[in-house]
Order: sequence, then structure tokens, then C-alpha cells
Amino acid sequence: MGSVPLWVTWAREHVLPTGLGGTANVATLKGGCAEGWQVYAQNQWTPVGTAVREEPNVDSKKLEAISPNIPFMVDGWVHASVAYEYNPAPFNSDIWLHRKRGGWVSFAGVRSVPTEFDPKSRSEGVFPAPLPDDCEGEVG
Repeated sequence: MGSVPLWVTWAREHVLPTGLGGTANVATLKGGCAEGWQVYAQNQWTPVGTAVREEPNVDSKKLEAISPNIPFMVDGWVHASVAYEYNPAPFNSDIWLHRKRGGWVSFAGVRSVPTEFDPKSRSEGVFPAPLPDDCEGEVG
């Protein structure tokens, strides 16, 4: 499995726009960690990748989609609405991560490392993203 070139990761974090509608209505994070940490959009189950939303809720506006196995930075996490209640634990949680450059992704939509696709969706889920205790925050 090849890795993503460093310039692609940098461009995604610093150059590319955040959705077509801007970030005026995006819920902010109070607390969290300034440095943040890297996660990967999941590639394990359909639909692959992850959605970036205005608020930590699956019914909020989708700002953009991040393709599977693409790394990006998050800077905190919160308890909010359950995104996928029928997923196996821990991917059925109410945890949402705040993307460092704005927007929210569900815990089910990210992993700690790149993953391989499971066409039958029978695996229990692997490599959950880390949730540092000191990076828990609140929706601003």
C-alpha cells in the first residue's frame, strides 16, 4: 500500500477550501488540544471516506467529503449525537472529532491508520482513532 505524498496532506490542511459554503455556520470547539493529532478517513465499510459536517450531528449540513485513507488533523472531540447506532462498538458511539481546519467528523468515519476495504462489511472494525483524555472539549 502506497502512502500519500506529503504535499497532498499539506495542501488539504492549508490550501484547499472548506466546503462550498464557507465556514460561517460551522460549530466551534471549546477546549481540545492546540497541536492536535492525525487520523485517516475510514476505508473499511461502505460508504467509505468520511463526511465533514457543520455540527456534530449527521443531520447537519455536509461541508465536504474526505476520500478513504486520506490523513487529516483533528484537535479535539466531544460527546454529541450517535452517528451510526447499528455499527459494532466502538464505532456506534456518540463521539465526534473536530477537524483542525473546521467542521466535524463522526468517530465511525475515522481510523488511526489507513485501512483495507471489507466488501462484505463483516469485520468488527479495527484501528479506532485515539481519543486523548485531555483533548475532550465542548461544542462552542
